[in-house]
Amino acid sequence: MLRLLLFFFSVIPLYLQANSSIDIKPEIGIFLPEIKGTITNTLGTSNFQKDYEYNKATASFFSLDIDIHKDYIPNLYISYLNLKTNRDTKLTKSVKVADGDFNSSISTYTDYSIINAIIYQDFMQKGAFKTIFGHSFYTGDLEFDIGLNTKLVKWHFEVEDKVDLTKSLSWIDAGLVVPIPYLGVKYYLYNLSLYANISALSVSEAKLLSYQIGADYRIVQSIYLSASYLYENFEAIEQDDTINFTASGYKFSFKYKF
Repeated sequence: MLRLLLFFFSVIPLYLQANSSIDIKPEIGIFLPEIKGTITNTLGTSNFQKDYEYNKATASFFSLDIDIHKDYIPNLYISYLNLKTNRDTKLTKSVKVADGDFNSSISTYTDYSIINAIIYQDFMQKGAFKTIFGHSFYTGDLEFDIGLNTKLVKWHFEVEDKVDLTKSLSWIDAGLVVPIPYLGVKYYLYNLSLYANISALSVSEAKLLSYQIGADYRIVQSIYLSASYLYENFEAIEQDDTINFTASGYKFSFKYKF
């Protein structure tokens, strides 16, 4: 999957940029989320902040937006987010993770990755020049996006007992590949663009919710500075464990438009 992403982020923009009817916008940035969530099983519920002492983390973020300016041909947006973090904790109660029970000093490790592959159609409403009190101004352009987000979530959590070294490592692997609806709106005014989007789905054994609200500002020709608030949440059942995990916070990035 990583090789496929590298192909999209490197080869395809160079191939497509010769076509004037296609805009290519790669993005690279950093995500600074706050981690929240729970693991619920037969022993009870353990909390990522209260029991495992998770709080702030850092994650890398990449995306590629391919905007095709032709009627009835959808656009493509691909993003990749990867968060890896670990904590050393002295438990104040007993917790259960997979087949292991822990009640002393532990070390935990979390690996959380998300791939969004969104096919969407944009509907643009062009603005107009208005005159008020003798001054002319442009109202800006408004865009509505409707599409399908094929979302790949991989989550790995492991716990190691730091006191009883004979105890086996316990871990949970959860993975989801789910197509979910995608809705977005964008507002363009000169060098500034504002945007918001959401993807959500709830079924019997899985729940997914992600949304982003942000702004892009063109600082020089073809280079944009982006800031947004990103929210990612999933809930899944893996054998005896029910996982609810959230990473939400600010994302800062640079975008380049071919």
